[in-house]
This record gives sequence, structure tokens and C-alpha cells, in this order.
Amino acid sequence: MVITLNYKKYLLLSLLLFILNIINWPTTFFYIIFGSCFLLINSLILGHWLFIKNSWVCKFLFGLLFLMLISSLIGTAAFYFWFLNELAYIFILAITPLLLFFIVKKTPLVFDFNFKIKKLDPRLVLLSVFYITIYIILWYLLYSSQTEGSIRTPWEALPEQFFFLYFLATLVLMVLIKFSKGSIGLFLIIAHSFLSLSATWIIYQIGFDYDPFIHRTNVDLILANGTLLPKPFYYIGQYSIIIFLYQLLQISSEYLDKLLVPLLAAVYLPATIYYSFRDNFKVKKNLLLLVIVATLIFPFTNFIVTTPQALANFFFYITILLSLYYITHSKASVWPIGLLVLMTISIHPLSGIPLFFFFMLLVIYQHWKKKFKLPKFLHQSILWEIVALGSLALPTAFLLNSLTLSQLKVSLQANWFQNILNSIGSIDITIFYKKFISLTDLIYTYSFNIIYLLIALFLIGFFFIYKNKQIKRYLVYLLSFIILIINYLLLESMVSFFSLISYEQLTYPRRILELSFYMLAPFMIISLYLFFKKIFQQKSSIILLVLIMLSLAITFNLYLSYPRVDKIIEDHGYSTSITDIKTVNLIDNIQKDEPYIVLAAQPVSAAALRELGFKYYYNDFFFYPVPTGEKLYQLYEELAYAKQPTSDVIETTRFLTGVDVIYFVVNDYWFDAKEIIEAHKESSDDWFAVDGKNYIFKYWN
Repeated sequence: MVITLNYKKYLLLSLLLFILNIINWPTTFFYIIFGSCFLLINSLILGHWLFIKNSWVCKFLFGLLFLMLISSLIGTAAFYFWFLNELAYIFILAITPLLLFFIVKKTPLVFDFNFKIKKLDPRLVLLSVFYITIYIILWYLLYSSQTEGSIRTPWEALPEQFFFLYFLATLVLMVLIKFSKGSIGLFLIIAHSFLSLSATWIIYQIGFDYDPFIHRTNVDLILANGTLLPKPFYYIGQYSIIIFLYQLLQISSEYLDKLLVPLLAAVYLPATIYYSFRDNFKVKKNLLLLVIVATLIFPFTNFIVTTPQALANFFFYITILLSLYYITHSKASVWPIGLLVLMTISIHPLSGIPLFFFFMLLVIYQHWKKKFKLPKFLHQSILWEIVALGSLALPTAFLLNSLTLSQLKVSLQANWFQNILNSIGSIDITIFYKKFISLTDLIYTYSFNIIYLLIALFLIGFFFIYKNKQIKRYLVYLLSFIILIINYLLLESMVSFFSLISYEQLTYPRRILELSFYMLAPFMIISLYLFFKKIFQQKSSIILLVLIMLSLAITFNLYLSYPRVDKIIEDHGYSTSITDIKTVNLIDNIQKDEPYIVLAAQPVSAAALRELGFKYYYNDFFFYPVPTGEKLYQLYEELAYAKQPTSDVIETTRFLTGVDVIYFVVNDYWFDAKEIIEAHKESSDDWFAVDGKNYIFKYWN
């Protein structure tokens, strides 16, 4: 049976969906049904145009991705030029069919429902049942390990058997893919990736990390007011996606936020690698699928929680992979890459600015050279000017940003050139090795040497491309890598992030270093493919041994990609707990809208943002120590570490904020908590204990 959706039917269907999606329904169920229909139809239309020769799965996945991009960019524009409110949402619902109308008119959607049932391989059926069984058990362990307490690592809550079962599931998946001839392996890889990225949003019931609480509060403010004041220059791309999906589906914005990056990364990183390499190179499907599983040996810490930087990194990575279509097909349209670049910039300029220069190199080197046939001298001059400008882009952006109302202040360091030489000279190229005593030693031997694995994979891929005389085609990746490395060196050696606390001052340079390795991903993936191609020419016993070793490495990487506490590494970042929530609400109830300031650790401040939002400001100071670079957090540390007399810290806080009532909160896990608690019981005017874990000390005149 064949069904054709032409432009007339599409207009009628779009009108119906528009009406159904602006009605105030009594339950979320109706929003999810009609909102999903809107996404499904429009994703298929957009995807059919972008990937007309590909499968419906590919069309839907990438149609959905670009539909979200378009919706988010329209929402971002609405935020800056108007309001991101209900009217903006209605405008997106109305404009989307108008934008896609011309696509449907030119390329109607044709559904062919003639399905063919393929003969099933008993080995694949058995392996699939075995894998799905283990997979269900792993999800059960995750959900049964949920906690509202303060933990430093999800591995405190999960039983140790989780790692053995994960290793076994990974091995079974790889063996299954080896024998598979269809695309079912891709679906299982996506499912496996989602499991790998889901420990934080499942186990940490209140929330993981600190930054997500700030961004969720900002989303709530936009939903309530349609804007933020002052309007920030970044993050809005992320907020706009969440707000659009919330208005369309009426699913909790907090839940959407928690899921956004882990789910997008789990679906689109495997799918993009698969389609980018399958469509542009002559590859064997099962080898390519094994390569995708093997990419889980690379650290995926960036994708376990939703933050603007994580989402921007996701789009950065996706753009690099999808650009393979452009470098292999000179006539391919460049606008999808341009949309991805705009989206990345709207989320976080730290990723967006380097990606913009990559895009410029891609257009000028791959496109203009063939289209306009510029003189060689002029073409190369433009190319190297872009490289030079791109190499200075991020230090310049930070300096300009510092001149605005931004809380991130920076300055230029003296002797920056010598600092660069010192940084290069201090690079430690020693291969880490620790005598095997326990499994932890083996895990960290892998962890501390993974940089050499990444470099080796890049070099193998590079020499393969060079040998096949294709280096000019991939030059944009190498030039962009150089741009990122120069930015990294300049940020580390020339720019001082003095407004950040000491242990966060190298955060931004390190993020740039991570992005530079994303730029080399095509080379590394080619290397992995060559590796599997060679291995599959060996005996079955060798193949099995390699799959076992890879499964072990992926399991190690799962452990390493999350915060951890063991004999080598001890993460000190405690999560926000239900006790922190109770603490925040207790203090607020005691004060009854009377002015107060709370000096507390990050988990308690995160709880305040979750429960109270940006409720009070006094003399431009938020009533909790947010952000950590501000003076209030320094005062909190002076109390928490007993650096200054309590009376001096309290009086300084009063002087800065103009508020008389000051609270000091100590969590029982804090360093020297017992001594601090006893000392403040004596000095405070009043004190309270919450669940015997958080101690609240009240000071007033």
C-alpha cells in the first residue's frame, strides 16, 4: 500500500495539528499525542528532503534534529528581539508548516507500507534475547539505586555487580553485531549508549552537579516572564529547545533538562557516525557498527548531564561528523552545517566561535575554491587570514565579554609568551604505569594513558589518508585543530580568569583542549575501522579476545566518565540532597519574607535555586553564595575553614549586603565538621539541626 502526502494534504494536516496543539487540554496525555504527531510529520518531511535516498529512520532522526534546530533558533531570535513566550510558541507552530510547504510541494512524502519479513538467524535471536535480558537488569539496578542523599559518585549507590553485567552486555552486543547483517545493531548501540549516559539523571533524584540548577531556574523564569534581565549573550539556544518541547509536550521542564544531552548524545552520536561513514565511504556495515561501539572507549563525561557547554559540545561533534557529507560531495548544500553552527553559538560561544571558523574554512576551502575559481594567491591569503583570526578569537572574546556586565572578569597576564614556552616545556610525555595490585590500578593505567591512544588513532588515520592522497580534502580539520590548540595555549598563558575560584581558573582552556580532539574524530574513526578490518581477518579466537578486551576498556571508561571515590581519585563534589532542600525551606519559613543572607556550600545553594529561584538580592548580592567566584562564597569558605574570626566574617557580610540576619550552614560531611559545629554552637545566637546532617547557625544583631 502506498500513501502520498502532497502539499494540499499537508496544509490541511498542518492546520489540524496547529489547532490541536494550541488547545488547553485537561491532561498531559493529549499534549504528548498531538505534539508527537507534529514532530513526527514535520521531521519526516524535513528529513525526506535532506536525506532523500536514505531510510525512513534516518529521515526521521535527522529531520527531528533539524526541526528542533529551526524551532530553537526562531525561539532564540524571539528572546532577543521580543519575548520567548506563548505567542512565540504559536508563531513557531504556524511558521514551521509555511517553511516546509515548499519542500512538500517539490518533494511529496510517499509512504510505502509493503514490508518484507526476513528470515531470522537463530544465533541473532538467542544473542538478542540474552542482551535484552541483561539490559533490563541493568536498568533495574539503576532505578533501584536512586537516592535523595548526598553522594559524591553514583558508584556509591550502585552494586558492584553492575559493572560485570555491563561488561557482559557490551561483549554480547559486539558479538551480536559481528553476526548481524541488518541495521538492528544501530538501535541496540543507541540503547546501550543511553544506558551508559544515564547514571546521573536516574540515581541523583534531586539533581547532579551545580550548574544545571542555575539553568533550570533560568528556564522557569523565562516560562514565567518570557525573558531574562539583563539578557545574556549565551545559553538561550538550550533554553529555547527545552521551552519549545515543554510547551509542545507539557512534560516537566526539569525532566526535559535532565534528559536532553544524555538522550541526544545517545541517539545522534552513533547515528551520525553510522550515516556519515556509510553514505560517504565504502564500508562494511557490521565493521562500522563495531567501530561505533568502540567509540565508547573515549571519555564521555561531557554528555552525562545537561549544561550549555555539554549541549554545545554535542552540536560541535555532530557538525564535525556531518561535514563529511560536504567534503565528499562538493555540491552538497552547506546550510544544514550553517544551522548547526548558529545553534552552537546560541548555546555557548566557547564551542560556537571555533566552530564558526571551521565553517568558514569549510566553505572557502571546499566550496569557493571550486565555485568561484579564485586565484591561488588570493585563495590562500583568505584561508590563512581566517586561521590567524580564529587563533585569536577566544582570548579576544573573553576580553570583550569582560567589558560587559558579565560576572566573568578576565585580564591579560604579563610575560605571556614565556608562559606559553613554559607550558609547552612542562608537558609530561611519560607513559603512566603502576604495578598491578588491584583492578583500580589497571583502570587508572588505562585512564592516564588514554591520551596516547587518541594520538595513536589520529596518526594512523592521518597517515592512511596521506597515503591515499586525500589530505587536501581533510585539511580543514587539521587547520581547525591548530586553531583550537593555539587558542588553548593563549587562554592558558595569556588570559587570567581572576574572577573564578582557584580550582576553576583552568576550566575554559581545558574545555578548548577537549574540543580540539573532537576535531580529529574523523581520523580516529577511520583508524578504528582499519583496526577492525584487520582483526576480522584473524582467527576466531583472536577476534573474541579483542572483543573481550574492548568490552573491558568500555567498562573501564564507564567507571571513569563519572565522579568517583577510590584509592587513587577522591571527588569532593557532594550532590544536593533532600536534607539540603529541607534546610533551605526551613530557613525561608523562619524568616517569613524578612531579609536574610545564607552562607552555605554549593549543594545547599543549588537547593535554594531549585526551591526559591532568584528570590532575593541585596546590594546586588544574591542571598546565597552564587556564583562561587563572588565575595559571599569567599566569606563562606572563611567560616567553613575557620580562616577568619567568625565575628569579622559576619560583620563583613552585613556591611556588603546591608542585611542583619546571617545564616551559616554546615553539612556533616564537611572537612572538620564536628569542630566547626561545636564552635558555632557557642558563638551563634541560635542553631538548628536538620535530619542530624545539616546544621544551621543564625546570627543577628
